[in-house]
Amino acid sequence: MREIAFGIWQNAPVWVWPLFFFLLFIGLKAMRTRNSSIIPYFFYPLLGLAAANANSGLAQVSTGWLVFAFSYLLGAAVAFRWQDGLILEKSGWNMTLQGDRITIVILMLIFFSNFINGVLGAIAPHFIEATTYTVIFSAVIGACSGSFTGRTLRVITLGKRLTTTA
Repeated sequence: MREIAFGIWQNAPVWVWPLFFFLLFIGLKAMRTRNSSIIPYFFYPLLGLAAANANSGLAQVSTGWLVFAFSYLLGAAVAFRWQDGLILEKSGWNMTLQGDRITIVILMLIFFSNFINGVLGAIAPHFIEATTYTVIFSAVIGACSGSFTGRTLRVITLGKRLTTTA
């Protein structure tokens, strides 16, 4: 087991670890209430679609994309509703967001799903050819990717919201 872990650490592309720490930083930052511009939200769907790149390398391509599309729409719908509860105040191009733990979970799910997919592709390519693997991987990546689009749509479609004081 130690040899496998060392081999993964040693053979992973150099860019993987900075990406991991960057995503971890973003996720930890999202855990606190903050003021934010809405401009970065316009790019969130691109982050989600970039994660989908690994889906095209699966053996069951049509099954993978069908599951991805369905779970993408489901993830977008759930995130659209969920994002509404995070926006405390919005005025113009700025908003105040409540901190959440879901963002770091989504980012880490995408990272580790793609990382595990790469590792399995290198050490057990027969495993990633299974339909069950394709369905699970595509569903996770699709739902997480769709969540970025749902969040963006909610931020864009929400009008002015002021903090209510009781």
